Order: sequence, then structure tokens, then C-alpha cells
Amino acid sequence: MEHTVVTEEKGVTSTGVPKQAPDVKIMDRSLFTRKEYHFLVAGVLIQAFFYSFEVNLGYNCQGAIVASFAASSLISVLPTILQTLSAALVPFYTKVSDVIGRAQALTFAMVFYLIGYIIQGTSHGFLQFALGQIFYGIGSTGMLTLTQVLIADTTLLINRGIVFALWDVSSVVNVFATQPLTDPLTGVGQDWRRVYIISGVLAGLGAVALLTPLWYLQKKVESRNTKVERRSVAWFLHEYDAIGAILITLGMSLTLLPLILARSYEGNWRNGKILGMFISGVICLGLLALWEIRFTDKPIMPMRIWGNRTCFGGLIVLFFMTVMASMNWQYYTLYLVVSRDLTFGRALLLERGYQVAYQIFQLITALLMKRFNICRPFIWVGIVIHTVGIGLMIAARLPSSTDAFVVISQTIVGAAGGMAAIASSVAVTGSVDRKDIATVIGVTQILGSFGSAFGGAVAGGVWTQYLPTRLAHHITGPYDENLALNSPLVYIPQLDPITKGQLVDAYADSQKLMSVIAMCLAIGACLCTVLMKPVDLHRDQFATEISPEDTKTAFPESDNFVGEEKKSHV
Repeated sequence: MEHTVVTEEKGVTSTGVPKQAPDVKIMDRSLFTRKEYHFLVAGVLIQAFFYSFEVNLGYNCQGAIVASFAASSLISVLPTILQTLSAALVPFYTKVSDVIGRAQALTFAMVFYLIGYIIQGTSHGFLQFALGQIFYGIGSTGMLTLTQVLIADTTLLINRGIVFALWDVSSVVNVFATQPLTDPLTGVGQDWRRVYIISGVLAGLGAVALLTPLWYLQKKVESRNTKVERRSVAWFLHEYDAIGAILITLGMSLTLLPLILARSYEGNWRNGKILGMFISGVICLGLLALWEIRFTDKPIMPMRIWGNRTCFGGLIVLFFMTVMASMNWQYYTLYLVVSRDLTFGRALLLERGYQVAYQIFQLITALLMKRFNICRPFIWVGIVIHTVGIGLMIAARLPSSTDAFVVISQTIVGAAGGMAAIASSVAVTGSVDRKDIATVIGVTQILGSFGSAFGGAVAGGVWTQYLPTRLAHHITGPYDENLALNSPLVYIPQLDPITKGQLVDAYADSQKLMSVIAMCLAIGACLCTVLMKPVDLHRDQFATEISPEDTKTAFPESDNFVGEEKKSHV
């Protein structure tokens, strides 16, 4: 919706239009000073650091925790459930935050985030652990979405990539800060519940750091007498597109979960329940497309987003990057542990070249984009190098490859991925009007959720469908397929050297297939970026809707923050 600035004395806008209450509560940077903006960004970055620590620690330990429930083959169920849920919740959070305020919506998300950690930390089985992941997913979806919206709301386009990158770059530190904790927290005889005690405390500190400046600034904005009209539940459900959200949740879950669960049912894909689930999911996705195109005027992913060539290309790149990351690294840590006789901590050090390079090159690329006022070339270069890097990973993941080759291939893919991802994010948010920024961030999050769920489901399908056939092909002696799939850390060390080597070869085949699929997707992403248009990073999206004169009239005590920022970068 168009943002309307109102004067308090005359009851009219600066253009003479009668005063109307705005429909949304956008954290507009013109409403607070430069110091207040820095206060908010500091809170965002502190929370990002704690969140990064939690995520890295959880990622490091999740394999061992799920293995303690004897459910390794179900590990890909968790991200599929989380990302399916996320796809439905993203439009909910963006709409709620527009109506009731960013601070209220983010507080709601943080509460669920903390509850999720409590449930996971007290789990006594996989189902309770999965329930905790659902609560965690409800909260983390809101936190991630609204943080991105806050950055885009308050940061000029020329600096947006830098702030986006700074939000992520703390992972470079936390990759190594959390690694020494992995084995002491998840090793034999250790109480893994301490993982969630640490994560819960840090999540609470991060929430305080972010919500304190956010509540302060939102109350300041509300004191300007810009009130939001009361809305009915029916209006909210219409704006949220509740039917579309239900259809996307059903479609994703019913289509993707059979890829992981089919092997656990008698008859596999010939089982009527699995086929019925999958076909129902396809029907739901078809109904979703029909509903979004023909029957709603508030679609979750508006057609004007897809009709924008630059936005479309950037979204496709981000989608494929998410699919490849989710699929290619789902079982990789476990594979390194099994194939190279490593601890989880040591395996993670080999693997994390990808993440470190990804975060560093995001920041480097953001700085270069600001220096040269371009983003398309970084997308093209990044995605091409990413494709080459995945080709190298096919050979690097063989059991006979050196550790150095593993690290080099991971680093190449990570650096190229970070370059393409940050340039795509800036291109997507910079190619639309300011009133559509929150919408396009929501679409980005939805596609990211679907990409993660799809990638995780593909990885789960390879693990539960393809890997058993490779076990049967390679292993010449007796073996227990269930233990090989679900409890490899306990089962494999007990095998004789010949059988163990054959089993590792089967694992390597599954890793090779995932890399081949990822390389095909990377080539597809390259083709989708050809039609993208250049984006002027010096364009002030805020100024296209409200002139500096309007800002001074409406907010006389402002220090003209927008004007100062613009002059300093043009």
C-alpha cells in the first residue's frame, strides 16, 4: 500500500489530500535519527550473532542427537516440516507486522522460538523432539522474516547488501567457536540437553538486544499520531490469503514427505497410503496455482513480482541456491564421519569451508557492489563458478579424496554461492517499489522455505530409496539395512573392514548422486539470470514516494536522516 505522510496541524497531506490513517506500520527511517538507526542496527547484529551461534551449535549436534533416538534416516523430515510450516507463516508475519507493528509481531515470534528450545531440550523421543522443532520453526520463521524486513525498511539500497551481509557474517566466527563444543556436548556418555540450555539462554539475550530498540522506536513512531484502523478477522484472513496458505502447506507436506517416508511403508511407492499422499499433494499444488491466479486479489506471491524480469531472475537464483545447499549437505557430515573415521567435530571442520567462504564473500561482494554500483555481474560470475565448484565436489566426495581437496571444493562453492546470493537479494529488493519490499522479502522467504524443504526431501529420498539399492549392490556379505540407515554411528564400527569399505562405497554413491542433481540445478539457475536488468543502487526507494519537503513538513523535529544518508553516498 502507498505510504501517506500526514501533517498534524491541518489534517491534510502535503499534496492537499484529506488526512487518512495509514494502513500499515512500516519502520520508516525518516521517523527517527541516525543515532536511533544505529541503535536498531546494533540490536539486529547482536541478535544475529547469538542466533548464528545457536544455529551452528544445533547443526553441529543435531546428527548425534537424532542418532541417539535411533532415527538417523528421519533427520531430513525435520527441515522438511520446518520449511513447509515456514512457507505458510511468512505471509502471516508480514501482514501481522504491517497491521499491529513490527515489535509486536517479532515479540510473538521470539516467544515461540524460546518455547521450541525448551521442548527440544526436554525431549525423550523423536516425536517430542520434532514437536519442539515445530515451535522453534514458528518462532524462527518470524524472526528471520521480520529482521530482513526491518533491514530493508530502514536501510538505503546502496547499503542494503552490506547490512544483509553483516547480519550473516557472524557465522564465520561461530563456525569455529561452536566446533570445540560439539564432541564434549554430544560424545558418548555426555548429556546433549546442555546444547539447548546454552541455546535458550543466548536466544533470550538476543531477543532483549533486538526488541529493546525496536519497541522504543515503534513507540516513538506511534506517538506521531499515525494510527492504524481497526480491522476485522475476516479482513485479516483475506489479506493473509488463508486459503492459499493452507493449500501451500498441504501441497508441500503431502508431496515432499512421501519421498522420505515411502521406504518405511510396506510396498514402498506401491503402498496406497504413500501414493494417495503424493497425489493429494500434487492436487493441492494445482489448486494453489488456480486459486492464486484466478480467485484471490491478495495472492501470497503476486504476479507483479513474477512479471518483473530482474526480480524473477534473482528469486530463481536464491531458490536454486537454497535447494542445492539443503540437499548437498543434509547427510554430508554423517558421511564424513563414517567414511573417514572422524569425530563429528573434526568432520565439521572439513565441511565448514563452504559456510566460511559464503559469509566472507557476501560481505566482500556487498562492498564491491557499493563501490561500482552494479549487482548483475556478481550474480553471473557467482553462479558460473558455483556450477564449476559443484563439479569438483563430485570427485572431492569420494572416500579416497584428500582432506585438502574436500576443503578446496567446499570453499569454491561457498565463495561463489555467497557472491550470487547477496547480489540476488539486493537485486530483488532494489527492483521493486518500496511498498513491495516487504512482499518480495516474504516471497524470498517462501521460496527459500520451499527450496529447503524440497532439497531436504530429495536428500531424504536418496538416503531412503537410492542408498538401500547401492548397499545391496556393493555389500557381498550379511548386513542389517535398518541399522545401516538409522544407526550408522553405532553399527558401522562393529563391521569387519571389508564390509565397512563396501558400505562406505554405497554411501559415496548417494553423495555423488546428490552432487550431480545439484549441478543440473546450477545450470538451470544460470539460464534464468540472462534476462535480468541492471539495478541502480543509488536510487532512493523512499524518495520516490515521499519528497524531502514532505518529510520536513510532517516531522519537523527530524534531523533529515534520509537526506543526509543520500548525500553521503551519491
